[in-house]
Amino acid sequence: MVSDWSPAEFTERKMSLVMHLAGFIPSAYFSIHHLVDGIFWYGLSILPCALAILVSLFLLFTKPNSQGYKVADAWFLLLAIPPVLLALTQDSMHGEFFVPALILACFIHLPLKVAERLVLLVSLVAIILGTLHLGIHQGIRFSLGVVASHIFAWGLARVLVKQNNELKELAFKDSLTRCYNRRALFDELQKAKQQHKRSSIKATLILLDLDHFKLINDQHGHHAGDQILVWFSHFLQNNTRGNDRVFRYGGEEFLILLHDADFDMAYQASEKLVEAISQREAPLQLSISFSAGISCIKDDESIDDWIQRADLGLYQAKQAGRRQTWPVQFTSLET
Repeated sequence: MVSDWSPAEFTERKMSLVMHLAGFIPSAYFSIHHLVDGIFWYGLSILPCALAILVSLFLLFTKPNSQGYKVADAWFLLLAIPPVLLALTQDSMHGEFFVPALILACFIHLPLKVAERLVLLVSLVAIILGTLHLGIHQGIRFSLGVVASHIFAWGLARVLVKQNNELKELAFKDSLTRCYNRRALFDELQKAKQQHKRSSIKATLILLDLDHFKLINDQHGHHAGDQILVWFSHFLQNNTRGNDRVFRYGGEEFLILLHDADFDMAYQASEKLVEAISQREAPLQLSISFSAGISCIKDDESIDDWIQRADLGLYQAKQAGRRQTWPVQFTSLET
């Protein structure tokens, strides 16, 4: 649903809708116009473009959380290249007017590295065909327009990619610790469940909570508490595997998603973290410890239940005296 979209996703969908409007009207018009006029070869070459847009619109509105519309958008652009270039060779088709729009659309809607190579080729072919058809004087004007469009669209695409990355950073990263946030967490847990269902690949959660964190805030102030949170998040990120994910779950709680790891592996990893942090000096020369609970993925279980079992383990660790992973016996919670 719309409420589930990140700012970047919402922007991408709006841009796709703009391209649909800009692409469908001329595609449908020219396809029908040339078919009626008996220029079947050209009318049929444009028809797939209009159909690709209709498919993209269908996916966009019927599957709002799917990325399938992007595939249809890419097909529309690829299918649009031959008719636009062919139009440059015909007197009555005025293909030169559509080359800049095609260049801009490719840079905006295709991956930047793909667009850079594809549009360079399209621009060179367009300049050659346009110059041959229009003549040297008009061809030079057309070529300058293509080059200007290419440079402008390339620069705009780079800015959009940068802004899109920043939007994703805001949407999925915690602003203080730079760990992934809860929005990213539920996306990752859903992927882990699907992977487990499809390939029986294990995934395990470690839910961690800093011990006596309220006391740090009360004695040293909230700024010191923030320093500890940032330090602790860096500690976790530097002491977990590359394919594991660290999330700030809320307040002083963090969650680690261990991919392809069973319960025993997660327990050992958590206890290594307990031991490692006891040997580190935190900011303000404070001694920091944490408690943790573990839960391994199970079939036919909701994400909330999966997290709840880890939370139960965390509660037991707190009750047992903190500074530990619960349970010591691996089967205490997982049976």
